[in-house]
Amino acid sequence: MKKFFSGNVLLIIGLFLLFFMQPLLAVAAAKTDQPAAKADWDKLVADAKKEGKLVIYAGPLGKARPALMNAFRQKYGISLDIIMGRGEEILAKMEGERRAGLYEVDAGIHGMTTFFNSVKPNATIKTVSIPSLLVLPEVLDLSKWRGGKLPLADAEGHLAVLVLGPAPHLLINTELVKPGEITSHYDLLEPKWRGKFAVNDPSLGGAGTEWFTYVVTKVMGIEKGTAYMKQLVKQDPGITRDQRLLTEWVARGKYAAALAPDKATSAELVRAGAPLAYPDLKEPRPTSSGPGNLMVFDKAPHPNAIKLFTNWLLSKEGAAVYSQAHGLPSTRLDVPPEGIDPVFIPKPSENILGEEYQKSKGAMRKLATEVFRDLTR
Repeated sequence: MKKFFSGNVLLIIGLFLLFFMQPLLAVAAAKTDQPAAKADWDKLVADAKKEGKLVIYAGPLGKARPALMNAFRQKYGISLDIIMGRGEEILAKMEGERRAGLYEVDAGIHGMTTFFNSVKPNATIKTVSIPSLLVLPEVLDLSKWRGGKLPLADAEGHLAVLVLGPAPHLLINTELVKPGEITSHYDLLEPKWRGKFAVNDPSLGGAGTEWFTYVVTKVMGIEKGTAYMKQLVKQDPGITRDQRLLTEWVARGKYAAALAPDKATSAELVRAGAPLAYPDLKEPRPTSSGPGNLMVFDKAPHPNAIKLFTNWLLSKEGAAVYSQAHGLPSTRLDVPPEGIDPVFIPKPSENILGEEYQKSKGAMRKLATEVFRDLTR
């Protein structure tokens, strides 16, 4: 009996230690680890400052470019050089540099089309895992991210999605297009719109390819979508590869509307008071991050600075800087979408389009080149 009682006492004590003391021990261990974690972070900051600079190739970031450069320099005293250009053109430059043994660029901030169709298949330009660079607890806290997971666009985790919003298909000049006059893509085939709208060249990547791919593959289907695009070309639309010019054409009234406007550029002019709006169309919208995705290249010339920048950009502070300047909501849940046009706030059902869809853009660009050939000559 005494033996049984002693055994039960030991069992009760054991259960007490397991259920009540374990959380306390975990907290104590966490507190013990905090000084070490802070020391590691401080060392990373010090090493990054010794490197002194960072070079990034990027798509058309608009106001986000100076916002990132100024905020990062003020925070850490590190020079951030962001060189902007079309994805295809700027990556061709980087590929040439790497073939010559020059490793001058640390990271890229581009669209998903560029990553999946130009970077990922490229044997010369390699990227590294984003999670392997992350050390800040607030960045690793999954409860802070949309969907409860890190915002990674590919299975290997080499592309971090910084912002995400629906991509409106159409931008109109509100002084030239009456409410309800255009409610579908098919309305643009009416004779009265002939020569009165423009298109963001869908053969070159970016917003144009996003629009073309989504409409053809997801909305209309290959057969009907291709037929529609051929009819659209017969409407004699203007076409340009200059995304800012496209928006300015509509703002100045040269054209009444534009298909596949670049969101960052459009948002900037809308905020400035231009007579621009995005009408609701019957067709569903794709989600897009625009040129709002971070990739980090291997053999980065400033390894500590790019690690520091990656953690800062994915922190609440860095994410807020980028989101507010870019005009799209952050994938972080704790960054409020203040000042962002409500049309760019995604619905719960509007999420990151998968890798298979992104890869399909390569074939769609070839189709777009064929369909729009007469306009791009």
